[in-house]
Amino acid sequence: MRLDINKTALLIIDMQLYQAGEGGNLPRSLGVFNGPGAEAAAVVKGEELVPIIQKLILAFRSVGGKIVYTAFGSLTNDGSDLAPYARYWNKKTNTKIGIPTIVPISDLGYAIIPDLAPQPGEPVVNKTAQGAFNSSEIDRVLKQIRIDTLVVVGMYTNNCVLGTCIGAADSGYRVYVPEDAVGTWNADLQQMALRLLASWVTITSYKEVVNALGIAET
Repeated sequence: MRLDINKTALLIIDMQLYQAGEGGNLPRSLGVFNGPGAEAAAVVKGEELVPIIQKLILAFRSVGGKIVYTAFGSLTNDGSDLAPYARYWNKKTNTKIGIPTIVPISDLGYAIIPDLAPQPGEPVVNKTAQGAFNSSEIDRVLKQIRIDTLVVVGMYTNNCVLGTCIGAADSGYRVYVPEDAVGTWNADLQQMALRLLASWVTITSYKEVVNALGIAET
């Protein structure tokens, strides 16, 4: 595995407080749709991913690599600009537990988890659907910084990671997914999503990525 650091970006998918944090709207909505075990499992997975993604962030920053974040949120307070399925999620969770599944960008939970926070100059690209290449300016952003290869990490493997990776591959990017740096609330869904992704991307590990950057992983 070889990575040209001048053309490779670490793409961090939706590691937001409301998506992966305890008490966040997304884990709570998973409890509505999939039962209380899903909420707890999503929070645990988010906690597990943070230190691994931290290592990748530090590795990319240490060699001058590019880091780009996505964040899922509505530009309108009522969520009317979201994809229809996301509006359905919001309607159901608003009815059941009084909160939207996908928050507006004005919500405090929209922020990236502090331990993974972007530095000045590291763009955060908002999207209004699961797949970033259909619902954001990410393709333009990546082309402007001359990126042709992505290392994709974050949550959720079977939703936003899957949709964004397929969009990236179909848009002409070479995509690597460290399987231990992406996650979801269910182990079977994780493996199913990785098997599906293997048709579009190269499945790897965070250690292999770090080594490909020329950094010895201890």
